[in-house]
Amino acid sequence: MDGTFFLGNRILPGAIEYANTINQIGARLVFLTNNSSNTEEAYIEKMKGFGLPEGTFDIFISIESTTLFLKREFPGSKVFLLATPEVEKAFMSQGIVLEKEHPDVIVMTFDTTLNYEKINKFCKFARKGLPYIISHPDINCPTPEGPVPDVGSFIALVEMSTGRKPDHILGKPDIKILEMLMEKYKVEKEQTLIVGDRLYTDIKCGLDAGVDTILVLTGETKKEDLPEQLPEKLYVVNDLKELLEKHSEFFITNDDRKVYNFRRR
Repeated sequence: MDGTFFLGNRILPGAIEYANTINQIGARLVFLTNNSSNTEEAYIEKMKGFGLPEGTFDIFISIESTTLFLKREFPGSKVFLLATPEVEKAFMSQGIVLEKEHPDVIVMTFDTTLNYEKINKFCKFARKGLPYIISHPDINCPTPEGPVPDVGSFIALVEMSTGRKPDHILGKPDIKILEMLMEKYKVEKEQTLIVGDRLYTDIKCGLDAGVDTILVLTGETKKEDLPEQLPEKLYVVNDLKELLEKHSEFFITNDDRKVYNFRRR
């Protein structure tokens, strides 16, 4: 979403037209975001503020994949969580028990309220060898003022201090988050397209999962970052407006079409 559909509070070129087109052809528009600094409800309100009617899109955040993973792999475990207060509430609403002194597992999300006390305590638990989980590995988050440190930057700090790397990475580029999403919406990879702005998360996730993937140059990745030889299944456009203009063949309405994003069931 950030750097692909909007940047800060500014909608990006072609974004509304793209959303309208997806709905017109009967496909499902799902915003799959690594940004774990906010909740699904907050993102829904943000998208509604851009003019998208509620019910015409879905949100799937790395928070959801992280809580699902915790419940499956560490049921009943107590979690020390680096997160904003809103995200802490979201974890607790999913039955995750948060613990600040004697946790079983440590989890890192995009905590925009991070301070020295929090990161110091996280490092202390990391040195004890507790299972170490992150919601996503993005190094920076794009903003109108330029990139700001994201979870990937926090990971580097923890590694420099403790020597530990995460045991589990749950957001893009790990394909598990996309597989969870396709399972949720009962679609196959042939019916799926990822559109994103980062080569090492969005695009790698799509290509590793074997789905068609479009890179937009409105966020973190610039033309000079592109490899000389583009991988198969990767398309590059300047923005969503150019995607609609140059690849209109993707957005047709007959029953034999190859539906991008997620077909409604």
